[in-house]
Amino acid sequence: MTEHLLKKQTSPFMAKLSKKVELANLLFAEKLKTNFPNGLQKEQYIRYLQMQYHLTKGVQETFLALAAHPDSRPYKKLRPFLINFAYEEEMHFKLAEKDLKSLGAQTGEIPFLVEVWWAYQRQAIISKPLERLGATAVLENVGNFAAPIIKELMGSASFISKKNTTFTQVHMHEALPHGEQILDALENENFSTLHQKQLLDGAERATWLYASCIYDWIISGSLINLN
Repeated sequence: MTEHLLKKQTSPFMAKLSKKVELANLLFAEKLKTNFPNGLQKEQYIRYLQMQYHLTKGVQETFLALAAHPDSRPYKKLRPFLINFAYEEEMHFKLAEKDLKSLGAQTGEIPFLVEVWWAYQRQAIISKPLERLGATAVLENVGNFAAPIIKELMGSASFISKKNTTFTQVHMHEALPHGEQILDALENENFSTLHQKQLLDGAERATWLYASCIYDWIISGSLINLN
């Protein structure tokens, strides 16, 4: 959480990263607040789960690649964290798959914007690998401000039940605080100027692609401005 980071921050870099995470949270919360005038619709929730299924399937590969990358060698605490994190995340796609089945829906083809996400991440991991972790700092914290809105939207939707919300329950991070863990792991390293830039760039690009573009698709079912 950004509040957690602000209490513990020890460097100008972490203050900058905290600000980017906060801006992502504000953007995401505003999007949820203003784009569901009739409440959460079943097809929107299905698109959300389909997105998460394809976003998390194989997610461990890029974290393990980052742990193995020469650029992560100086960061002795970061490497074991990345390995553990990769294997904690590895099977989360199965939760989204289970929820979709409970709704009578399929995982479907990978959404185009998720294809764009993975094309970016897999390229970045080769030449600017810390962008992957900057993006993760946003993804794992972006629902913090919006949590009450998410709970309200889901609580008022007639099709929502315990059987089709296992993915969301885990990723609200109340039992598994991955957002705080990511920020702690970053705070515990002294990143080079180059890697600080990569982390900040990754956070900024994830905000645009994940918190904005991907969720626009979830809400509308189409690519914005192409209707």
